[in-house]
Amino acid sequence: MRVLSLAWECPDRPYGGLGTFVSRLLPEMAGDGHEVAHYCLHGATPPLHPVDYRGVKVVRVREPLVSSGSSVAGLTAVAFAGEVLNLLPLFDLLVAHDFHTSPAVVASYELGIPSIFYVHMWTYTALDVAGVAYSTVACANSKLTRGELLKVVNRPDIKVVYPASPYKPVGEMPVKKNTRPMVVIPSRLQENKSPGIVMGVLEKVRSRVPFSLVVFGRGSEHYPLPAWVIKRGTVSEEEKARLYSAADLVLQVGFPEPFGLVALEAVALGAPALVSSMSGVSEVLPGEAVYSLDDLEEKLVQYLSDPRAREELWAKERKSWIMERTWRDVWREMVEGLKKS
Repeated sequence: MRVLSLAWECPDRPYGGLGTFVSRLLPEMAGDGHEVAHYCLHGATPPLHPVDYRGVKVVRVREPLVSSGSSVAGLTAVAFAGEVLNLLPLFDLLVAHDFHTSPAVVASYELGIPSIFYVHMWTYTALDVAGVAYSTVACANSKLTRGELLKVVNRPDIKVVYPASPYKPVGEMPVKKNTRPMVVIPSRLQENKSPGIVMGVLEKVRSRVPFSLVVFGRGSEHYPLPAWVIKRGTVSEEEKARLYSAADLVLQVGFPEPFGLVALEAVALGAPALVSSMSGVSEVLPGEAVYSLDDLEEKLVQYLSDPRAREELWAKERKSWIMERTWRDVWREMVEGLKKS
């Protein structure tokens, strides 16, 4: 089967969670014996210069209007659809991710081409409605995302398909060599993920338990944070893995966060994670890992004061069913809906 994959992000040098997601999913799609081409807006390759990515042809189109901001999101989506419209009849299936691809989903419906529309981030706009309403199979990355979509579109068969861990989980927790507990916050520059949301709590905890804090992620160096916070900005995949392995505790900030792959990354590489109760990942990790702004201070004091408590939290998270999940499972569940349509 010839499969066309569309996403704002590219599998090489992922910009964020969506780039990470497609980087793991695409090889599984190609591994099923399909001929897969992925067209994207954001990436490192020159425009209109096909490259091979683990058996998948990746093409970055011209990107005159790339933005996730609502002011130009519609224009970006229409421009993206215009770049791939003539390609659609060459494929047997369209797999589209998020609102930038929704006009292409509508076009595939008009052409009689089956489509899978996977929502990673909701927008409450006509772009979400169109993608969900016109796709053959509509998927959401969590119950939280599904619930938000149902507020704007009447489609009860939206299917929750959770991601898998982007990294193969380690068998044992790495030895931590920090002189005092190190807390790591992965946070791309984005309002709902700002460390500032929890900084007041962290300042209170710091007066009770000494710890160091590292914040990393694209653009995170621009957050206005206290001088004692170490800001790393964009890091390589290798450095990210080292930070997770060295961390005594990873704090996922998301108010809200449709899912939160960073928590699975942390657990996979040997760091216990605390996750926001307003995130989709809170649906799949043990209750001990979930915090609200009301109980975050006491949870942090508990885990930062007690290495054994941190080890027990990580062991519970590591044994969660989500950590045994594979990207082949993700792809299989996405495709299953086609058989029922």
